[in-house]
Amino acid sequence: MTTIKPQEFKPQEFKTSETGGECQRPSRWCLIKAAFGPLLYIFAIVLLAQALGLRPASADTIQKAEAWFNRLTTFQASFTQVSSDGSSAKGTFLLRRPYRSRFDYDDPVPITLITTKTWLHVDDADRQEVVSYPVSETPLRLILSENVRLRRPEVKTTTSSQDGITSVIIEQDDGEAAGRIVFEFDEKPFELRRWVITDANGITTSVFLSNPVKGIDLPASLFVPTNYPDQNGN
Repeated sequence: MTTIKPQEFKPQEFKTSETGGECQRPSRWCLIKAAFGPLLYIFAIVLLAQALGLRPASADTIQKAEAWFNRLTTFQASFTQVSSDGSSAKGTFLLRRPYRSRFDYDDPVPITLITTKTWLHVDDADRQEVVSYPVSETPLRLILSENVRLRRPEVKTTTSSQDGITSVIIEQDDGEAAGRIVFEFDEKPFELRRWVITDANGITTSVFLSNPVKGIDLPASLFVPTNYPDQNGN
C-alpha cells in the first residue's frame, strides 16, 4: 500500500457531464468534503435561524440523536449525494462502530473512502494509490467515536422539527472548522435520513440515505484500504 504524506490541497469543483449533470470524476477534495462533512467540516454559518424557526437545542432531542449513533454497532445504506452545483454521485455507506466507516462510490467514480481509529484513507483505484489523512483532524471523530457528543463548547447546536422531520444543526463561527452541518432524522421511527452541508462557497451538498440495515455482519477486512504495489512493483 502506498501511503502518501498529506499535503495542502485546494477544493476543486465537481466535473459534470453536459447532459445529466452526473459526476464523472470528482476531485478527492469534493468527495471527502461532500461525503464526510458528517462526516470533514462543520461549514460556513448560514444566517437563516429565525426564518427556519430554529430554537435553542432541546436536550431531549440532542440526547435522542446522540443515542441513535451510540446504539449503532453496524449499519449499511445506499446513498445519493447531490450538490447545488449540479453534480451528483451514488454509492454504498458502511459503518462499523466505533471508528470504522466506508463510502463506496458507484461507477464511474473510482474512489473509496475508509476510516479507521487513526486514519481517513482515500483509495483511488484508477491511480492505484492510497492517500491517508489523520482522522483526528476531521469532524469524523464526532460521530465515529465511542461516545458521540453533538454538543461541544466550540459550537452552537440547535434543533428544529417540521413535517415529521427533526433536524440537529451544528454551527461554528470561526476557525478552520467554521461552518454548518445539519443531521435530519425521521421522527417515527427516529432514524437518520440525510445530512446537509453548506461550504464556504455557498454550495450545499445533501447525502440521502436509503434502504438502511442495522446489525449486519461487516467484516473488519472491509475497512482496510487496498494494498497497491509500489512503483518498484513490490
